[in-house]
Amino acid sequence: MWSSFTYHEPSIVQLLILSSWIYLLNLFGWISRHILSAQLLGQILIGIIYGTPLAGWLEESWEEAFVALGYVGLLLIVFEGGLSSSFSNVISLLPLSLCIALTGILLPISLSFILIPLASFSALHAFAAGAALSSTSLGTSLSVLNPASVGFDLRQSKLGTALLSAAVMDDVVAFVLSSILSNLGETSPEGNTSIRKNVGRTVGVTIGLGIILIPVSRFLLKPLYAKLQITDRWKEATWGGESMLVGLMAVFFLSMIAAAGFAGTSPLYGAYIAGLACAYLSDTADTPSRLEKRKGSEEEESHTLRSSFERFLTPILTYVFVPIFFGSIGYCIPFVPLWKGKIIWRGIIYAILMCIGKLACGLWLIFWPKSKKTTNAISGSGSSWKGAAFLGCAMVARGEIGLLISQIAYNTPKPLLTEDEFLIVNWGIIVCTIVGPLSVGWIVRRSGKKIMDGGWE
Repeated sequence: MWSSFTYHEPSIVQLLILSSWIYLLNLFGWISRHILSAQLLGQILIGIIYGTPLAGWLEESWEEAFVALGYVGLLLIVFEGGLSSSFSNVISLLPLSLCIALTGILLPISLSFILIPLASFSALHAFAAGAALSSTSLGTSLSVLNPASVGFDLRQSKLGTALLSAAVMDDVVAFVLSSILSNLGETSPEGNTSIRKNVGRTVGVTIGLGIILIPVSRFLLKPLYAKLQITDRWKEATWGGESMLVGLMAVFFLSMIAAAGFAGTSPLYGAYIAGLACAYLSDTADTPSRLEKRKGSEEEESHTLRSSFERFLTPILTYVFVPIFFGSIGYCIPFVPLWKGKIIWRGIIYAILMCIGKLACGLWLIFWPKSKKTTNAISGSGSSWKGAAFLGCAMVARGEIGLLISQIAYNTPKPLLTEDEFLIVNWGIIVCTIVGPLSVGWIVRRSGKKIMDGGWE
């Protein structure tokens, strides 16, 4: 016996819905980017309208497929973020990024215990709410770092590196917290006993992958990359050469995602360190493109990992994967039940507290010790306040990670959030996801490149 899927022609209604869905995601993304400097807000709105929350035009099987496809897009966004980063900045700013991440995790969890007197949460339920709001949306953070959003490239600056590294750390911790909540919500007595094991495994794998990646990149990938670029065949085939680079990135991208996921940490972390490894190769390999650059040749200069990604993958990422990703967030929002009187005012108060919890992350840029060279070039730490405001606002959005953790807490066999508590938490997530990008857009329009003043360029 053999089997296969039965091919059938989609109906006209299905074709119209899917075509208009993709088109409007891009159109509303363009409109919201030019008006609000926040592309994702228009795409989330289209997701709410087309999906389950309102019109319900997207079939459930389509929504599941778009969630998976959108998550592939998120992995590629994170990989691109790592690829576009400065490897040396990531290492030198690691202590600062750690302090920012810990502030963005611990302060929202601490402030969430105000829900005990505010909305009659139990201590465990308040912790579950704080766990959901301790996350930072990697997709949103990378969206605000995109040159198309801010008008210049922040990704290799110290400011952008500190933001992205802190957001990745938040994601890893969110992965740990989601595991803890899943175990706490189990009805079996063995549920709690596996918490320590899962937390230790995630932390160990995260640190281990980071440590292993350094010698692998230095002693294996770097020589391989250099050897690949000096072959005669490489010099003769422009398109073929770039395709080989894309293939190299694809193999390493998939390998690190699989290693991270199967070993017990977040696949997003695997995508990020894969991008960092490729950034290291681009920054340190003594390639013919650099030699040709000195001779004034622009053709060979295009043969780099970064330019190959931009040529082959950025267009489909920009116009397909990213819109679908933010659109899928939209139809995961429980939109209609949010509009209850007591839910609204409690949710808004909670959202304000959660905005404060992430805005405080930016204070580290003001008080962080400067190098002697930087200190001599600027007059005090006061010039860092614009960068501090930018970083704090960029950390505010919760997005996909917050929704994931809140739904885990709500849907476990022994729920850690009641329906009203779940809706209050979602108010916090939604308001933060709107306010964060809007605030970043306003700061960039007002200050421009001055957000990097104070030695954060």
